[in-house]
Formats: sequence, C-alpha cells, structure tokens
Amino acid sequence: MQSNFNRAKRQPAIRILAQEYSESTLKQQGTGEFDPAFIITKLGAKVNRLVAMGLLELMERRESSSGLFWTGRIRDPTGLHFFSIGTFQPDELQIQADELLARFQQEEPVLIMMVAKSSMRQGDDGSIFTGLRPEEIVIINPQQYANLLVEASDATLKRIEAYRESSKLEHEFSAYKKAGIPSNLIDGILLSRQHYGEIDSEYHKLNVLRSLAIAEGDTPQTKLPEIDVKSEESLEKSGEIDYKKIIIDYIQQNNSPNGTDFESIVTHCLNNKGEREISEITIENMVDEGELFEVKFGWYKLVT
Repeated sequence: MQSNFNRAKRQPAIRILAQEYSESTLKQQGTGEFDPAFIITKLGAKVNRLVAMGLLELMERRESSSGLFWTGRIRDPTGLHFFSIGTFQPDELQIQADELLARFQQEEPVLIMMVAKSSMRQGDDGSIFTGLRPEEIVIINPQQYANLLVEASDATLKRIEAYRESSKLEHEFSAYKKAGIPSNLIDGILLSRQHYGEIDSEYHKLNVLRSLAIAEGDTPQTKLPEIDVKSEESLEKSGEIDYKKIIIDYIQQNNSPNGTDFESIVTHCLNNKGEREISEITIENMVDEGELFEVKFGWYKLVT
C-alpha cells in the first residue's frame, strides 16, 4: 500500500506584490492528481503559495446552502489581492474571518499578512482572475508591514534582474543555467516567455520603488477605487440555492473523458437562478474539499 506521505510536496510561499500576481493569466496544472498547480507571473515566479500583505479594504460574510463563507480584499501599494474563506477551512481561520469582519464594520484600519494558496478562474468573457485561499492570517503593525514590503520588493527586484538577463540569451534551460539565472526562476521565465512573450519590466521596477517609498514612510498609500457589492436581498436569495447539488448533478449529466469546463458549470448555476461569484467559490471549495478534481485548467471531474 502506497503511503500518502509523498502525495504532495509543500511549496515555498513566494514574496510578491499584488500587481505582479493579479496580472497573471497562465496556470501550470500538475499532471498527477496530487501534483501542485502553479500560477506563472510575467516575471517568471511560479506561485503555488504566497505571502500577501496590505490594508484590509473589504470583508463580507455570506451564507449559501454549502455553509458560510467570507470574501475580502487587501490592498498593497501596487494593487489588490482578493481572498475567500470557506467552512471547509480550519475553525481558527473562520474565527479570524469574523474578527476581521467586525473590525471592518467598525471602520477600523487593519493591516494584515496572509499566507495563502494561489487560485485562478476564468470569467464568461474569457477574463482571468487570480485569488487567494488563506492558510494563515496575522494582524500586523506598520513596521511589520514595512518589513514585508521590503522583502517582497527585494524578491521582485531579483526576478526583474533575472528576466532582463534572460533577454540576452537563447531561451532554453541550459543557456539560462550557464548564465547564472537562479534555478528556481528558470522554468518560470521560460514558461512566461512562451505565454506572454517579451514584457516591459520597467513598470514592475516602478512598483518596487513605490513600495519601498511607502515602507520608508516617504509616500502615503493611496486608496484604490471602491468596488460595488451586492445587496442583502440578492445575498439572501442566493442562500436558498443548493449550489453543490446543482454542480454535482450537472457534471454527472455531462461527464466526458476530458471533464466538464468551468464556464459551462457556472452558466448552469446561473440558469438555475444562482450567482456567478458564489458558483465560482463553490467550485473552488469543492476542489479544496476533494469533491472535484481539476483535470487541467478550467476542466473538472467528480472525485469518486
């Protein structure tokens, strides 16, 4: 009998700023059931787990047939991270989510550090969205926030330097290795170039300079535009729908060797008076709970 010990190797948490992560559109799915998936950034970071930091800008609690879940966003100097927490996650994390909600409702500024798994989904118009699945949340003070910004900026600068160096080389593993590009970035930069082509890394450098200025207290962190939230009436309505049953029934009826695609599952939920956001979160929760298996990016099968 094979041990579960080697099912999955725990991946390191990448220090990264919101802009680099959120603009990513490439996901590398493992070939095996327990192989880790990575989001590949334009600078070549391979992100399975990450450290995010910033000001809590939104926190909401919702209820669906699958149970309670929380959604929120945090803002760093370069952009926004979106995250969600479900009842399948540890009780401690759910308690923290309610504590953050209470502080947000009291309009109390809260800086947080979050260790999270990366996630990616595709909208009905083809748009790609990144998200976070928190593993750990810590409330931090301004000095700790500044230290984390410096760490993320330093890691970003190393990726910028490696990416710029790769521009002078033949785009193959051996050439990168011979030139001294860090081994943990070689695969990611090669995948980035295949998917994104040549990018302008200058604005990433500007983001680093801005983050360092804020860390040193030279520049204030300005607030980004607000995003509309759904009304209480629509949330109550969505809570009456059994999203998990709708998804399971649909995949069973449309089972194929390649699986069932993400957008058709969400569309089926919408056709049954569901909401897109809750449908997408339910799919992610079912993957995390081991009820769905993502065969390849955006295609799912039931785990039997």
